[in-house]
Amino acid sequence: MIYCGYQGCGKTTYCKEHSNCVDLDSSNVKKDKCWFINYCETAKRLSESGQKVFISAHRQVIDYLLENEIKFEILAPAETKMAWRTRLELRYHQHQTLPNLKAIADFDQNYEKDMEWYKYCEEFLGIKVHWIKVKVRTNLEQEI
Repeated sequence: MIYCGYQGCGKTTYCKEHSNCVDLDSSNVKKDKCWFINYCETAKRLSESGQKVFISAHRQVIDYLLENEIKFEILAPAETKMAWRTRLELRYHQHQTLPNLKAIADFDQNYEKDMEWYKYCEEFLGIKVHWIKVKVRTNLEQEI
């Protein structure tokens, strides 16, 4: 199975904790105008070999999977926008990498339209969306 996961939903963590999983991090892919084609085809091959494959939930990725009738499911945040942004900020502060910083900027720019797209995929296209709830711990005593 292929899972298109929104940034910060736990793709990497899940794959580290479970065997038979592959995390295809899109930040490792050079983003030319057709980057998503090889990315999706690699995910398809790995999935056909019995792997659970976790990939990004970029619009181009989902569109390609839909157009090519490749089976997939979506992992998306069920938390409030503020809670999910806090999750991304904490991730960046723990691991100050360029991809984690870019995730925050992408989130700020695209969150609303991404969530609307996932809802459309679920309601009108029949794509299974797993709405992820993650408690974000801001310190040892408080959860958002």
